[in-house]
Amino acid sequence: MPADTEELAKGYTLVNDTQYNAGLFLLERLAVTPGCHVLDVGCGPGNLTAHIADLAGESGSVVGIDPSLERIALAQEKSRPNLAFHEGIAEDLSCFRSDTFDIVFVNSTLHWVQDQPTAMKEFARVLKPGGRLGISGGSGDFVAAHEKIKADVLSREPYRNYPEEAPPKFLKQRELESLLGNAGFSSRKIVVNTIVKSAKDGYAMIDWLDTSSSGKTYGGIPLELRPRAREEMKREWDKITTEEGIRMGMELLVTVAVK
Repeated sequence: MPADTEELAKGYTLVNDTQYNAGLFLLERLAVTPGCHVLDVGCGPGNLTAHIADLAGESGSVVGIDPSLERIALAQEKSRPNLAFHEGIAEDLSCFRSDTFDIVFVNSTLHWVQDQPTAMKEFARVLKPGGRLGISGGSGDFVAAHEKIKADVLSREPYRNYPEEAPPKFLKQRELESLLGNAGFSSRKIVVNTIVKSAKDGYAMIDWLDTSSSGKTYGGIPLELRPRAREEMKREWDKITTEEGIRMGMELLVTVAVK
């Protein structure tokens, strides 16, 4: 069932400060300079991709790809001579020649990629020798509150009868190390970016999760059950809401690897 909608795609640009700031943290370590050729995998509506194009300058070029037609449509409104967007998936970058990019940028995306080993090999293929791969995403070594709440609610009746077709896979650091090694990235550095996601209440947190995941907050349950599941999730969020709202700790694995 396609989960993304134009409404969710537009909403993402309003509430994605968490992913945007995580991307900036990664960009600081990648050191994009004028003249760089960059591929942004999982670019969404292109806000951060446009920032990368500013860093690369007129002598550089940036291409963003995303599987969501709704998000690519928004991104294409930002196109300019050094910035382009296309529909595409991480596992198949065959539209790009080998040894093309100086940097492959993968922010808040890898956990949604279904064939992560193939994607990692594609990242290596399209990078020039000495090119840099940057990845930032949730750590499988840390279970955040939103994952616990989702798992709890979706394990209940009747939701448990509708398994999620393509659930996110948050890699543990040892798994990430293995994927990088198998793809030929011998030089790599991984750090943990500890962040706090704030929201005024449970509904605001759920809205962030909905737009961030293209509606996959509810796993594989039918559309008609989602309002009910949303209310059950809200009740769980209420349990950890204070007068200041919600402050949820998260850990991101941030990688810079060299081909």
